[in-house]
Formats: sequence, structure tokens, C-alpha cells
Amino acid sequence: MNCKMVSVFMLLVFITLTAGVSVEPRCRCSGVESRRIGKLIEHVELFPPNPHCTHTEIIATLKGSHQQICLDTKAQWVQKVIGKIMANHSP
Repeated sequence: MNCKMVSVFMLLVFITLTAGVSVEPRCRCSGVESRRIGKLIEHVELFPPNPHCTHTEIIATLKGSHQQICLDTKAQWVQKVIGKIMANHSP
């Protein structure tokens, strides 16, 4: 095999092995919403800190549009909503 064929072969092997693999894990939220949107929320997901993201993330899905918005965990209204959710789900 000549040098060009080996290079092409190595490139194809690399692409095959790395296809679908996330190289840089990161947080889901790049920005947060602090305005009161409680009545627009259909569903809320809470993601605790993990090795890829050092802070808690709260993602709300809006009614109708199903748009996902990251909520400000420091906003008082968000803390109240999470408190109510946690109280309803406790045994």
C-alpha cells in the first residue's frame, strides 16, 4: 500500500469509530428565563449537577408550542414551582 491509501484508510477508520460520539459533553442550557411564565408551562424537568454540568438545570416545556425553555433556578417564582412539584411527588 502506498502512503495515500494508508492515510485514506486511517481517516475512514477514524470517522467510523467516532460517528455519533459526542466529543464535548456540556450543559443543556446556554441561557435562562427569569420572567414569570408559570401559566404557560405544560411540563418541567429538573436535571441535577453531574460531571458534564456543575449546576442544576430546569427545563420547562410550554403549552401549545411545546417549546423548551431553561428557567432561572435563582428566580423566586421558579423556586416556588419546584417546591410544589417536589411536595406533590414526595412519598
